[in-house]
Amino acid sequence: MNQPIRLLGIITILTCIILLNSGCTQQQTPTPEETIQTILEKAAILETVSYQIDTTFVIDGIIPQTTTMKIWQKTPYLKEDVTITTINTNSTIGNITTNLSIIKRPEGIYVYDNTTNSYQLNSQQIIPQPTTTDMVQNLLNNQTLTITGTENLSGIPTTIIQYHPNQGGNTTTVTLWLWNDRGVPLKEQYTSTAEGSIVTITSTYTNYSFEDLADSLFSVE
Repeated sequence: MNQPIRLLGIITILTCIILLNSGCTQQQTPTPEETIQTILEKAAILETVSYQIDTTFVIDGIIPQTTTMKIWQKTPYLKEDVTITTINTNSTIGNITTNLSIIKRPEGIYVYDNTTNSYQLNSQQIIPQPTTTDMVQNLLNNQTLTITGTENLSGIPTTIIQYHPNQGGNTTTVTLWLWNDRGVPLKEQYTSTAEGSIVTITSTYTNYSFEDLADSLFSVE
């Protein structure tokens, strides 16, 4: 099989796993003073937050893709600007960069159309990154969660949690470093075997702000 096509197939599979995680086992009860639920509930009540996610895909030691995602959330609105860089090992072709801008409003999801230079309603679009509330509900309701330890990331105390998604044959471990005071992730790592390859997806969450956001930021006019 052509190597770039094979890598793209693996990325597609892992992306679907990330977006559609829905494990069926029950949550384990952690023993530390703060439970997983009490930490995550701090994120669930956030109405306003903005941050950035930088993600690197590594497949069998090769980096085929990186993404940068900027997110603004103000209940009930959500805006995400995504830059995807597909890395081509053929120096004569160079890397390919794709941009995507999405706004979620009560009436639906809008995607920016570069042809018309405007946001267009798109009922088929999937939100790349869920809201903090949806993230918390997905973790608490659909996964087997275990606290595996604690760690300071850039001086911020975090609790490390781990789970194993139900994904029909592939072996995946997901590890999250949760900010104790806010309940939001600071780091996330997926390790998996897919189509015989070892895949690692590492995301870092930075530039958090909990200040109020202007409603005009979510305008589609």
